[in-house]
Amino acid sequence: MDKDTLINTYFEGSLTESQKKDFDHLLETDTQFAEDFEFQRELQKSLKKEERKAVKQMLATMSASEPKQETKVISLRPWLVAASIIVLLGIGSWFTFFNTNNYSTEELYNANFVAYENVVHPIERSAELEDLQTKAFTAYENEDYAEALSLFKTLQEKNNDGYIQFYEAITLMQLQKHKEAVSLLENYIKADGELKDRAIWYLALSDLKLGRIDESKLQLQKLVSLNGFKATAAKRLLEELD
Repeated sequence: MDKDTLINTYFEGSLTESQKKDFDHLLETDTQFAEDFEFQRELQKSLKKEERKAVKQMLATMSASEPKQETKVISLRPWLVAASIIVLLGIGSWFTFFNTNNYSTEELYNANFVAYENVVHPIERSAELEDLQTKAFTAYENEDYAEALSLFKTLQEKNNDGYIQFYEAITLMQLQKHKEAVSLLENYIKADGELKDRAIWYLALSDLKLGRIDESKLQLQKLVSLNGFKATAAKRLLEELD
């Protein structure tokens, strides 16, 4: 495995024990590798914060009764800002390795599915787990999806917050329960949830996973027409499915 792939696999959380040893060794002995890793880590953090900021602004606009929260402005080095812009504009560039139409729907799904970040309920690592919502999102961030699903279901029964349904659907996808995820995502979209465009993307992927190509294409076309979240990725995936 080359160094770039090793770093990407690290962020995907899928390093084997052997790869983890290689990764740790390179991090300690290879200065360029360490710099590349640090750049990627800082870039991912900044993109996550930007997504969280965008969602918070959207939620504040959709719900006037909800108190506004200030978002700290992150001061990044100029090269990192430039890199962030490039990544945001070129999101979906991982599709470049699809240079033929010989890839299965399973491979296309695996290449595109990444669980949506927790951007609605940030977890303070030092905080005690005082409430159900914190417990649910902590389990989600820790990739304990069985526990997260149970907690999200309980939370949905108590609070009936729309975005909980959205995260419950993503959790179901992680547990390979795509039919159940489709039902939740469709309901969320019909209810015009705040994260509707995100839900359309994950509905398209769930349909793809289930082999429902026409349904997946329909959702991807919606994203392209919206020209917002994942529009570029949706367009490229449509090209692969045609």
